[in-house]
Amino acid sequence: MNAESPSTSVLSGLWQQIRAVLDLVLDLSFKRFVTPRLVRMLYLLSMLAALIYALQLMFSGFWGFIMAPVGFLLYLIVARVLVELILAIFRIAEKIAPMSEAEAARMVRDPASNPPS
Repeated sequence: MNAESPSTSVLSGLWQQIRAVLDLVLDLSFKRFVTPRLVRMLYLLSMLAALIYALQLMFSGFWGFIMAPVGFLLYLIVARVLVELILAIFRIAEKIAPMSEAEAARMVRDPASNPPS
């Protein structure tokens, strides 16, 4: 039987995540990226800020009541696209990193000779 309560296991999991992020932040060699791990949290904070601003705008008057949901949705779309762009850049960097310089130079000179895998 598992003697740990669900809240204890959640807290230990959260503590492990915090330690992993701190290890990444304090890594002075910059061999591992911290941004892909933090991007979810940054996106959630961004959504929360947009929600607070939209609620404030809704209670400021009639036009705010109409424009707040539209602005909120537009903001979420732009924020999502930017987060996905950041993650795409990091994924590209992860795919390119193992290549040798000779392979990278060959792909730049003749991209048609190397079909995508």
